[in-house]
Amino acid sequence: MEKKELLAKKLLAWNIKHLISSSKITKYDIAISFAPEFTIKVNGREYEVNYESYLNYLLGFKSTIDSINYNVQEYVCNKDNVVIVMDPAITRLDGSEDHFSTMLMLKFNEEDKITNWQEVYVKK
Repeated sequence: MEKKELLAKKLLAWNIKHLISSSKITKYDIAISFAPEFTIKVNGREYEVNYESYLNYLLGFKSTIDSINYNVQEYVCNKDNVVIVMDPAITRLDGSEDHFSTMLMLKFNEEDKITNWQEVYVKK
């Protein structure tokens, strides 16, 4: 297994555990996978973030989430990047569900920390 694929799998496992309303999350938790400053690009929107701003975003994002599951079709890796093709499913606290088709590219620095999260998704 490619090193970047392993890092991506760890990130998805981290998301499943931490991006739910019942979890506690800190800047330290984010620092495990992310560089101190990084870029997030989602469906054409771009954000320059750091641990504190990303934590504030994640606290709001996860506030209504009961569970997240990923149906991964493929990991495509090279030296500094991994692309994940997947179908995430989010179950909300009210029982509603959101299903997506997603392509996520992660770029890593020399310390294997994420410097760029670029995602394109459509809701099913």
